[in-house]
Amino acid sequence: MEKSLAVTPWKYGLLATCILIVTCNVFFFSCGVVTWGSAVSVYGSYAAAICGVAVFGVAFLGMYVALKVSYKYSIYYLMCSGLVIAALGSYLFTFTAMREQLMGRFEERMRNLFEQKTHSDDLMQPVHSLFGCCGLEGPQDYLKEEHGALPSSCCYAFDCSKPTHVYEEGCATKAAGNLRMQAELNYYSCMAIIALEFMGLFTAYYLGKARKYAKTKIKDEETPINE
Repeated sequence: MEKSLAVTPWKYGLLATCILIVTCNVFFFSCGVVTWGSAVSVYGSYAAAICGVAVFGVAFLGMYVALKVSYKYSIYYLMCSGLVIAALGSYLFTFTAMREQLMGRFEERMRNLFEQKTHSDDLMQPVHSLFGCCGLEGPQDYLKEEHGALPSSCCYAFDCSKPTHVYEEGCATKAAGNLRMQAELNYYSCMAIIALEFMGLFTAYYLGKARKYAKTKIKDEETPINE
């Protein structure tokens, strides 16, 4: 009973913390890759993906430590978690410094796609379908052109026969707003993960300490201590 009272709170505290880290990391991983990728930053997308994979790996290690109540693996978790915190801190600093630049790149990319479109190859169509928008400023961007007609991607379910199906908002506003929301989610989820990683360090340290105390204090338990 003495061992259970000492270990159990830290065990379930670490397990709950790791579950929260995994939940936040889903947003961090997906929004980070989308944000950097939309701004045509391959290395940024790779950095977000690698950080996300590392967070998943350390979180699952923490779950293993909590379920097995292992002193040895709690030490591994502390070291790996420290490295992840350092990596996420570097990522957050870089992302904060470049966030507005990424938004500018995306808006420039939208303008380039619109200018490069042809009647046979409209590069804006995937953007229309993805964000539910039309043109840069709205459907008038197409209608004011000579022989202008709306592409089917500017309409809900590709059906432009009904005026209510036409996307009225331009992609320069809607797509950029959507990307800005993704960037905000990436930023705040990264901050949340860092805070939770520190909480994981705290709980894992005291879990390992309690387990080590139980190992040296109690010698004749029926259940062997997991290492």
